[in-house]
Amino acid sequence: MFSVIVFPAPGLDDYTFHFVNALSAFARVGYIIDAKQRDRFGNALSSAITPIVFHRPRRRHLWGAGEMYKLSRAIKHFHPDIFHLQGDGLWESVLLRLLGDIPVINTVHDPVKHIDYQNILNNTFLQDAIRRAKGWVVHSEGLKRILIREYRLNSDRVLVHPLGIHDYYCRFSTDVNSPREKYILFFGEPRFNKGFDLLLKAFSSIKDRIDDWKIVAAGKGNFISGIEKYIDPPGSRIFFENRYITDTEVATLFSRAGIVALPYRHASQSGVLGIAAAFGCPVLATPVGNMSEIMEHGKNVFFVKPNDEQSLAEGLITMAQSEGLRARLGNNLKGLASSQWSWDDIARVSVDFYSRML
Repeated sequence: MFSVIVFPAPGLDDYTFHFVNALSAFARVGYIIDAKQRDRFGNALSSAITPIVFHRPRRRHLWGAGEMYKLSRAIKHFHPDIFHLQGDGLWESVLLRLLGDIPVINTVHDPVKHIDYQNILNNTFLQDAIRRAKGWVVHSEGLKRILIREYRLNSDRVLVHPLGIHDYYCRFSTDVNSPREKYILFFGEPRFNKGFDLLLKAFSSIKDRIDDWKIVAAGKGNFISGIEKYIDPPGSRIFFENRYITDTEVATLFSRAGIVALPYRHASQSGVLGIAAAFGCPVLATPVGNMSEIMEHGKNVFFVKPNDEQSLAEGLITMAQSEGLRARLGNNLKGLASSQWSWDDIARVSVDFYSRML
């Protein structure tokens, strides 16, 4: 049986968990998993997977070098045919140098770093992880074109498959038949590239026209300068849970959300979209990254212009005032994801790709 080790860079644990669970039906899989994530996923991880548990170091942690050395020994003991890296980073670059001649595949989630993360170090780690691979994976044809253009890669060595439906959280849902509530959900780290500030400004300008709606933002992160004036005033109808959100809370939020907002200025794709699709949430988004390639405006998503407060405000009004539109978008998105973003299909094409790369 084909043998592969999978290693997620920081922030990609949710995606990689779904991927390795599906992959284990077609290959012998070793999964390098952070100890905290191992505790979190618990029995949800397939028994066919061999977990290789480690403690993820931050960039400033010098002990990370020793952790990467221990990982390299565990990887070689597993004897994989392929080492499949998900992403990039300092310690990922260190580990790649310790693997010897093990062939590397790299899933490049962001061929160009988000505008928040573009600096010399981050760009260097991205380039290093790409250059050390023999094959690459991206999540749309548009992202493939960017990757090939930026790094002059052989197109035959770049696989395209969808990001996948993030249905892990559905197991925690107890609100399957509950009616959706009138709140706009912004989920995840409130970074500049995700347009959190634009959402607050747009909502504040139109909240009197949708006076029974509110915003619920949930996810740990640093405040964008100036947004306090939208959140703090009494009667703002903006609620921000700036903390770690448990898996059970995630399920509750998406089960009840009336609209999920993805007002991104810049992105390659969205894991939040995969969660929203699993729960059949109506989604308002901007056509950045692979969004316009995988969804159709008015059918399974409502698109607004990126970095455009007025377009965002008008989109929120349209969706808030039409229950029928929201129901149609949510049902169609769930149907699309269930049929076209299947993890079994992703695993099958991945194993075929590994074989071709060898």
